[in-house]
Amino acid sequence: MSANGVRKRHSLVVFLVLLGLGLATFLGYYFIYVPYFEAEPTSTQRTMILMDTVVDVRVDGGDSEELVERVFTVMDDLEGLLSRFISDSEISEINRRAGQWVKVSPITLEVIELGLKMGDLTGGVFDITIGAVLDLWGFGSSQYYVPSDEEIATVLASVDYTKVEVDKAQGQVRIPLGTVLDVGGIAKGYIIDIGTNILREADVERSIINAGGDISAIGRRPDNLPWRVGVQNPENPAEIRWILPLDDESVVTSGDYQRYFTVDDVRYHHIIDPRTGFPARQLTSVTIVGENSATCDALSTAVFVLGLEEGRTLVEKLPDVEAIIVSSTDTWISPGLAQVVTQ
Repeated sequence: MSANGVRKRHSLVVFLVLLGLGLATFLGYYFIYVPYFEAEPTSTQRTMILMDTVVDVRVDGGDSEELVERVFTVMDDLEGLLSRFISDSEISEINRRAGQWVKVSPITLEVIELGLKMGDLTGGVFDITIGAVLDLWGFGSSQYYVPSDEEIATVLASVDYTKVEVDKAQGQVRIPLGTVLDVGGIAKGYIIDIGTNILREADVERSIINAGGDISAIGRRPDNLPWRVGVQNPENPAEIRWILPLDDESVVTSGDYQRYFTVDDVRYHHIIDPRTGFPARQLTSVTIVGENSATCDALSTAVFVLGLEEGRTLVEKLPDVEAIIVSSTDTWISPGLAQVVTQ
């Protein structure tokens, strides 16, 4: 089957909406005007490309320049451990040596264990062994392809997070032959959390880390009000649909408009249901607000796969987690968020 109108979007799924001096910020293939506070004398803001996205770090307070530099250095190092698209990463080494025990760093071990925990929590709809299916569709290489049912059935045999073995005592991991480990659904959030923790330990006054729309905030705005975060309209990602306050929290959004390709007028997006091997079709957008980015990262994917009713049930079971779940016909906003979100 030939591809028609193939395209890919790396949208910044949520972005800051702050009052004050305006900046033009690159958002996917759009330029969006994002109002922003004028920098204070002790404020440092820098932007880099990391984790295949635009990462923006702002820190207010003493030693802000040094802290921003340290955060970017650590985040870059962590990507080098956890990305399966970096040839000498520890995840790549695990994949190359599938079937064998592989010694890894405590960080890689922790991320894998966290991914397995999220698999248990979500009934397996968050699965860190989904790599072979993503590759089949071309989401690992941008060489997009609509596979046959037979091809999907073949690679689905390699998807089962419960078969990942972790030996904490020896600091090693083993995956079955044919399995492709992909922690991308949780690693970005984890890396953001590490950066945020560095800043917390330094007692910064306030900070924002925004990695392609995965946002973690410390403190409040200079006027002592919560940060305001805009959530994109899934029907028109160039528009803001909701504005929510963020106060020492994290927010992550998953949407079917972020990364996709079109064949014969059918859009195929990158959020794959590990039970079927096909893109999840029930929802268009899921926003999760919680205490840390790693959990929000995994839950935004899992809830998207589960759909409105099952996703809502999962969110309602979890303390300190709020959500906006959007389908083509309905929207559910969790009670705690419904009290503060504006449109």
